[in-house]
Amino acid sequence: MFDLEHKPRKLNKDRYSESQLVNYKKEHERFINISPNNYIRSLKDTSTKKAMIPMVLISLMDKNNKIFMTLDDLSLELDYPKTGLSVLFGQYKKMDFLKKIRNGLYMVNPLVSYRGSKYERDKLIKEYNSVDKGKK
Repeated sequence: MFDLEHKPRKLNKDRYSESQLVNYKKEHERFINISPNNYIRSLKDTSTKKAMIPMVLISLMDKNNKIFMTLDDLSLELDYPKTGLSVLFGQYKKMDFLKKIRNGLYMVNPLVSYRGSKYERDKLIKEYNSVDKGKK
């Protein structure tokens, strides 16, 4: 079906053909599709619970990037201590990954992950950026 030609490889010093580092700052408009549930299933035995929490949160969010769960509910779902989650969520807020809208309602930054079209993403970004404005 396919004819494979065996040609000697040449080293191109400008661009490597094998593994290379991705310059995410240079290609900031590119997106990658990841299935959170498959990711979690694939890496659950090789990663710590703490390392898997961001991907689990992404898998729990709805189409509006909202997670409608209290810390108690999330603690049970993630099998992680509530106090540890509280500290971790504070770190996620500082890293601009997650914001608490009110008790039992969190929002994941749509620049990190979103579901839907680019138009819906833009609306979510505006909403996410307005969350803290009314609290001061």
